[in-house]
Amino acid sequence: MTSLTIGIEFITGRCVAADVSDRERAEWPPHPGRMFMALAAACFEMGEEEAEVAALEWLEKLPPPQIFASDGCERSPVAVYVPVNDKVTANKSLLQSAPGLSRSKQERAFPTMIPDNMEVAFVWPDASGAESHIEALQRVCANVIRVGHSSSLVRAWATLDAPAASGSPWHPTRGVSQISVRVAGEGEFARLRVACGANRIDSFMTLAEIISSTKGNEQKSAKKAFEAEFGQPYKTALRPPEPTPPVLGLWQGYTRESTEIVVLEGEHFDAELLVLCKLDGPNVSTQDTLALTRRLRDAAMAACELQPPPAWLSGHELDGSATQEPHAAFLALPYVGGPYADGHVMGLAIALPKRIASEDRGRVLRGLLFDENDESRIIELKLGNLGVWTVRLEADNAGRQTLQNVTWVGPNTTWASVTPVVLDRFPKQSRTENRVGWNAEVAETIVLSCERAGLPQPIQVEIDTTSWHRGVPRAVPKTRRLRERADGERAAPLGDGYPTMPSRVGKPSRPQVHVRMKFDQAVRGPVIIGAGRFLGYGLFKPLRVHR
Repeated sequence: MTSLTIGIEFITGRCVAADVSDRERAEWPPHPGRMFMALAAACFEMGEEEAEVAALEWLEKLPPPQIFASDGCERSPVAVYVPVNDKVTANKSLLQSAPGLSRSKQERAFPTMIPDNMEVAFVWPDASGAESHIEALQRVCANVIRVGHSSSLVRAWATLDAPAASGSPWHPTRGVSQISVRVAGEGEFARLRVACGANRIDSFMTLAEIISSTKGNEQKSAKKAFEAEFGQPYKTALRPPEPTPPVLGLWQGYTRESTEIVVLEGEHFDAELLVLCKLDGPNVSTQDTLALTRRLRDAAMAACELQPPPAWLSGHELDGSATQEPHAAFLALPYVGGPYADGHVMGLAIALPKRIASEDRGRVLRGLLFDENDESRIIELKLGNLGVWTVRLEADNAGRQTLQNVTWVGPNTTWASVTPVVLDRFPKQSRTENRVGWNAEVAETIVLSCERAGLPQPIQVEIDTTSWHRGVPRAVPKTRRLRERADGERAAPLGDGYPTMPSRVGKPSRPQVHVRMKFDQAVRGPVIIGAGRFLGYGLFKPLRVHR
């Protein structure tokens, strides 16, 4: 069995590359598809020699490789302002060296990862035929100067030896994945050649040279050929066609089992969420979580082929009493945590109990998720004054970070709430008279809530009315006092806040807070705790740490 390794070393000590699903985050580990695009670019620069082209067309047909990459730390986002192309128009920002030209500056971000080990290896354990292509691959690798941004300089090589990179590898998987990465598929090299547009650029320059240096019939023939190829008459002011930004549409799930990091699993909920993507409908804030999750639960109950629905879906036994076993939780997935996060809901999800067999899940949820042709069903949710939403189960949400499973299940050691945690019990201490005691009692309640939700005990609990994730409203609406008014109003809303979880008639609403929790070991979610966890309150998201 022949093994192939393509390695890269980040010689500047950092990898500057944006995650295509979130341009504010750094891509790590580097995607195999990004490495293939760097190889293809080097091959184009080398003139597309026959051996090199054959090697890359052979490489694209191999299955996704293993990725050996160390952990690292993502640099905090830094906004910089860079000049864009010159424009011969009036502008306040004139160039001192050329007053006739103007140049404006636009905000740009360059997400950067600082890895612990600068070497990354892509390994194909079974690469039959690698011997006949290794020399060509080595020549191409020798001409690769960057992977990612132009400042992300690398040294690349190809070998038939085992990788020198240390650490546990990322393996491609068809099961539950921790990350989704872009990979090259069959025909990728030809698609990149078309996107690069090298042939059209060469043809443009050749015809322009003939037109400018000849006369008579030869020039007429060249102009006619130019118009036929580029769809417009030749003019000296025309510029060569611009290359199309390369795009890879094939994604692959990866997972890594590390002996160095122990990942703790929650006992109640399966780590694979059923994610429903929003197709149409008005923008809805995460403050309207309860409206969304209730309608989704109603739709699931109505579409269930078993009536009455089982307790693991409804949360109630046949006699109407609340079940004591874990049951399905209905969640809203908002865009939060990013620099431009605004908290609007991008989709919904259903977290299912681990104990339920896949056959039983399919029997109960098939009517909701699939039509008679086993195609994903479009689910209509009527939200009253909020309008109508349509959602659908989609297998590929790789381009939308909020709708990726790994965004909500981690694993991670630090988690912060996205929707407020509704306390399982009322604190005995007074929040106004003894704030320290109240906080300590609430922290104890949060620890007990983790146990009730089948999660390990956190080693640190912090409480606030404001979330640690950007774009998340306050845990409760905040008001400000008003002077006495004729209509009797004494308070007015101040900013956004989640509505309180409805309580039983005659009972006060339970306190709800935002929480940040830290565990002594990495925990795989979903992390959902508190009295409102089955309707989307108490949902947590991993909290990323920047350097």
